[in-house]
Amino acid sequence: MKNKQGETSGMVIASRRFTDADVQQLLLQLEQELFQIYPAMPALTSLQPMLTLVAYQDGQALACVALMPLAEGEAEIKRLFVRPSARRLGLAKRLLHELEQFAVQQGMRRILVETGYLQVAAITLYQWLGYQQIAPYGAYIGNPVSRCFGKVLLPEQTKTPA
Repeated sequence: MKNKQGETSGMVIASRRFTDADVQQLLLQLEQELFQIYPAMPALTSLQPMLTLVAYQDGQALACVALMPLAEGEAEIKRLFVRPSARRLGLAKRLLHELEQFAVQQGMRRILVETGYLQVAAITLYQWLGYQQIAPYGAYIGNPVSRCFGKVLLPEQTKTPA
């Protein structure tokens, strides 16, 4: 539910283990949605992220995201997912903001993300948040479905607006 300022009221963002039941339930929904969009997609692999965040409202897990370390000073956003019933409430933006703050605290200077070319809402979100399209990296090199983005993290950019 949104309040008069357009923010979601009663929202709590909590760190969870990647193996937590709430995280796994959200990831199952993510995988089902991705298979509908990309039927030939391989199954999602397990991760060992440095941070996994879940957005809750009234005790219900509505969204998640994970952060994986890459090379020195770099990290990758993984498994950003918002339940369809909770979309357009700003949850993805809030989760990414928290993730970026954590990354800066961990000394990360750059954050990367990959999404599929058919996920226009995700691409729009990343670009709106200052992510620039980059060449495919790592496992995404040569994948025609992948669209990769990067953002330089500056400590002053991650402060919560007053």
